[in-house]
Order: sequence, then structure tokens, then C-alpha cells
Amino acid sequence: MNQQTIPNVTLFDLLARNWQCPAPIRQLCFNEDDTILAIRSADGAVALARIGDNEPPESRIVIDNGQTTISPRQGNPSPLISTRIQEGTALSAYRDGTFLVSTASGELLHVTRSGEIAGKVLSDRTPISTFAHNHAVDLTAVVVRRRLRLQSGEQTSTREIDLGELAPVFASISDDGGLIALAGPDRLSIRRIEDDSAPRWETGLSSPPLSLKWSADGRWLGCGLQAGGLCLLDVETGESIVFGDFPGSVGTVDWSQATNTVLASGAYRIAGWSMTTAPAKALATGRAGFVMVEAVAAHPAKALVAAGYTNGRIAVAEIGSPEELTIRDIGGPVTALQWSANGRYLAAGDALGNAAIITFPNEIFK
Repeated sequence: MNQQTIPNVTLFDLLARNWQCPAPIRQLCFNEDDTILAIRSADGAVALARIGDNEPPESRIVIDNGQTTISPRQGNPSPLISTRIQEGTALSAYRDGTFLVSTASGELLHVTRSGEIAGKVLSDRTPISTFAHNHAVDLTAVVVRRRLRLQSGEQTSTREIDLGELAPVFASISDDGGLIALAGPDRLSIRRIEDDSAPRWETGLSSPPLSLKWSADGRWLGCGLQAGGLCLLDVETGESIVFGDFPGSVGTVDWSQATNTVLASGAYRIAGWSMTTAPAKALATGRAGFVMVEAVAAHPAKALVAAGYTNGRIAVAEIGSPEELTIRDIGGPVTALQWSANGRYLAAGDALGNAAIITFPNEIFK
């Protein structure tokens, strides 16, 4: 008699919709109303995934005699929406649920929810070094030829600021739209948006930057480094703090608004420091091991952080606690993690080209 082996169903199988892309995933970005996820691959292709789920976890949960079970999905997820972009270099959410995409040829494109190119926000012969958009104040900042261009709303006119010797590779606008951070190969600079004169603060970097992220209150700026760890700049005093004891590159930095904690990849466990005390207090989060954390993403409202590892593992941990929930045990090295604004969805991408949206039932983190 033949026996069939039923494969083990993982939590990832139960909660995630997964799409296979032809190249490693480099960036994931939810639009401002959590209806579309933009996916940028290493080959420059940009695709869109619909957030709406025909088989949400709640529809597959059954409670029988006090026992809660969830059944696997029956169908495949809706296919990705392809775009004509094949040389994308960066993504950002834009107004009205759309996206901005920069390209290797120097264009900044406005892409609709359906994947159509609505127009060019900027076109220049020199490729864009970096850009940032803050949809709370509808401000777009673009760096071209060591010049900073600022455009508010739908105005076609721009302000230009000469950046001197600084050649930024990362830009980030504070949540309130008042400050912009620019990170070059050896320097971190902060400017007031309304001030065209000299930077408010500058500090040297011991290594090229890999990531740049403001705290929600605008007090701190975190910059992950290729070597040398994590640099934090205090906007109130201009003083910098460097956490240098990282075995790997700090490719991602994020902030937990719920706990006022800075979180970083590049270690053999989730690295975090509470900024509510002076000096900053290290918070041991999740389990320590022998596998490097490649990406982190703080939950937008809860004291939780998602982490992705080089062995493909994805986990969600309570900040400051060893307790964690493993979502995926193994797979391609995790290259990108992003929570939706409502905290219900976690997008994940890996080096094998897998892009996923993990939908969490309302009860899972209570």
C-alpha cells in the first residue's frame, strides 16, 4: 500500500502570500493607504502587489471545543502587476496612494496604483544620486550633481541648494517635514528645509553609509555603516554616538515609536538600544545565535520588531524580551522587511527573488 507524505505546513504557509520574481528583492514599499505594495528587484524591475486578500486568515480560522485551528489557503494569490520600469533604483510612497521610482537613467517617475507611468517628476541627464519624499507635507527632495532640489506639492518650480563637497547617497526627511538628512561616503549632514544656508549639524562617518532613518519625534537620526557599526546623531545638541561592536554591516536601521528604541541589523541577534535613558541602554531582543540578522523592521504601533536572517529565517520579537515568534524557518537570505502603516501586514523579500505579504490575524499579538 502506497503512503503519501504530507508536508509540514508552516506558519509562513498559513499567513503569507508569496510571489517569485526573477531576481533578488532589493526594496519593498507600501503605499500611503496600505492597498498596494511596490517591489523592486536587483535587475531594476518594479512590480506591484495588491494588499487585498481573497483568503484572509480570519476566514480560515475555526474554533472547535476551545481549540483554534487555521486551514491552508486553497487558491493562489492574485498575480503581480507588472510595470514598464526595468531600471528602477529606489522606491517611495507618493501622494494619493501612488509611488515615486527613480531610474538608472536619471528620471524620477510617478507610478500609479495600476502600474502605469503617470509622468516624470524630474528628468536630468545626470543620474539621480538619491531622493526622498514626505507625504505628510507633500515634499520631494532630489539630489543631482551635488545639488539638492526641493519641490512642494504639485508645483513645477523647485528650490536648489548647492551642497558643496558633499555627494549624498542617502536622503531622508524628518516626519514633520522640517529637516532633511543627507549621508555621503564620509559625512552625515542635517539641514533645515526652509534654510538654504549652511547645514545645522554635520559629523564625519568612519565608513560609507548603508541606511538612514529618523526617529518619529525627530530628535535622533540613525545611520547604519558598511563597517564600524551604527552612528546616532542628536539633533538637539549635534553630538553623535557610535555603537561600533557589530560583526557585520548595518544594512537596516529602524525606530520603535512604542518604546523609543533604535534597532539595527548586522549582529547575531536583534540589536537595540532604548533612548529613554542617558546613556542609551542596550536591550537584548530575541534569541542570540550563530546566524546574522540581515534586516529589521519595527512595528508601527506595538513594542514588536520583525527580523530577517541570512539563513532565510523570519521572526517577530517583543522588544527587550527573548520571546519571539518564528514565521519562516529557512529560505533565501532576507533582503527586505517592511510593515504596513496599520501593522497588519509584514512584507518580506529575499535573495532568491521571493516577495511575500504576511497577514497577521487580529488576535495573534494580543
